[in-house]
Amino acid sequence: MNITAATKVYGIVGDPVGHSLSPVMQNGWIADHGLDAIYVALQLKSEDPVTAIRALTGFAGLNVTVPHKEAAAKAAARSETPVANVLRREDDGTFSAFNTDGAGFLDSLTEGAPDWRSKVRRVLILGAGGAALGVGQALSPYVDTIHFANRTAERGEQTAAAIPNGRVTRWDDLERAFGHADLIVQTTTLGMADQPEMDWPVALCRPNAIIADIVYRPLETPLLAAARVRGLTAIDGLGMLIHQGARSFEIWFGIKPDVAKARQRLLAALA
Repeated sequence: MNITAATKVYGIVGDPVGHSLSPVMQNGWIADHGLDAIYVALQLKSEDPVTAIRALTGFAGLNVTVPHKEAAAKAAARSETPVANVLRREDDGTFSAFNTDGAGFLDSLTEGAPDWRSKVRRVLILGAGGAALGVGQALSPYVDTIHFANRTAERGEQTAAAIPNGRVTRWDDLERAFGHADLIVQTTTLGMADQPEMDWPVALCRPNAIIADIVYRPLETPLLAAARVRGLTAIDGLGMLIHQGARSFEIWFGIKPDVAKARQRLLAALA
């Protein structure tokens, strides 16, 4: 593409961020629609990420990943949520903040298990960070209870308290929790490339349980592999990445991009 002074710059900030497939996805959509824009990845290390994000004045919009989602919401002049993964530059020069994680997860869940609403009453979310909160908030109106299991119990309690039907499950009680859940959502870095693996108690799952992992490097995590061996519905992390990204794109450009085309590009990139 021909980059000029008029080209609008978008990007993703986080630490780490080198593994992100968002540039492949977003630049593909930008090309599809012939937009004068570019999307880059930017590692952000800072003791004061709120100030650092506000200083990114050259960006028309940002995706924000770990560990800066709370800082992103604080850096914005207006935010619909205390944890944000999307920032949009407004005419007055300030950012507005949004969270597409939850809605993106629901889009992915509906794509992978179209009848989930009639099946899922009890949810187990592994982890208690920004993504876990977004997923929990999105699922909350459709289910009876959402149990959060986190290695740091205090963080799990905080996240559960932010959701009306949120509950806490002890990390050392995962066997019982796996056995009771209709939907299990893995939101931690466990299973990600170069991260520790867990011996998840998938053998105890209900026969109609749905297992979703938001990790996409590797695409087939040990959790998903174990779920498929058991014949369970398994949903990979690309779906959430694509659908939350599509909603980000719509916030910035007012255009709904082609999610199927994005999956083809990302599978090629992963290969």
